[in-house]
Amino acid sequence: DMFRMLQALEREPVNLAAQMNKPGTLETTEKPAKRENPHKYLLYKPTFSQLYTFLSASFKELPANSVLLIYLSATGVFPTGRSDYEGPYDFGGVLTNNNRDVLNGETVHKRNQAHKEMHCLHPGDLYPFTRKPLFIVVDSSNSMAYKNFTNLFGQPLVCLLSPTSYPKSMQDQSQRGSLFTLFLYNPLMAFLYICGLSSMRRGLWDKSQEYLRKVYRDVGQLLTRSRSIDQAFLQFYGDEFLRLLLIRFVFCSATLRLHKMFRESRSFPETYPQLPKEDTVESPLVQKHILELAAMLDVQNLFFDSTLDDY
Repeated sequence: DMFRMLQALEREPVNLAAQMNKPGTLETTEKPAKRENPHKYLLYKPTFSQLYTFLSASFKELPANSVLLIYLSATGVFPTGRSDYEGPYDFGGVLTNNNRDVLNGETVHKRNQAHKEMHCLHPGDLYPFTRKPLFIVVDSSNSMAYKNFTNLFGQPLVCLLSPTSYPKSMQDQSQRGSLFTLFLYNPLMAFLYICGLSSMRRGLWDKSQEYLRKVYRDVGQLLTRSRSIDQAFLQFYGDEFLRLLLIRFVFCSATLRLHKMFRESRSFPETYPQLPKEDTVESPLVQKHILELAAMLDVQNLFFDSTLDDY
């Protein structure tokens, strides 16, 4: 999952030699524009202190007019009980390190079950970083804990949250990576996967990719023209990477809502703040595109082919 997200946040390399040979594309006195990729920290099963250290460094180094992107792919930690006041530490979170008995190389005594998991990253742990624009992607069985966010400082804040449950036939392949992250990385590959297609002709692949580019353009227009969408989405839409993640998220959510195997609400991704569903993930235009793509691949029987009233 980490590798796929890393690739999703990398620009395609430019073949300068090919461009130089095209007439009129590059003057001899011009230098090609430098295409920088976002700076990244990759942490594998960090302790809470390690994670917070790198989050703080990223926050400090963030240039003006920039956004901090946090991608979390981890096991969910669920609350052990209910309290009268449900705050940002009462919904659980994600487990960053599962070595529960060792901290800084030393054995730690077992804690009382009433205490919270030491290496769980709660939504409240990220509140200090909402002082700057923050874009969060959570791929976890308890991703919905991050729906209980509060924007304290008025800065743009968006969370893309994975489904918390998948159909049993999809769970068997979890070791190959998450379906949600696969949609954010390569939507066509994810589409083929949920349709049970393991291979296809190169010509059909290219045709499908071209069709998806049209779908992306239409989804982008729906996002920017919606009158009820939260402004945070539009503020992030100007960044090419975040724009692509938002568009792919809408395609993912709309596809799963139409697919006959995904019937539980827990099998659909969510956002904070909420997207206007009628303008995005339940848009008739997006649904029409998905059904046309399914028809191109001859898998239209796997999808509902009428309105949401049939649900």
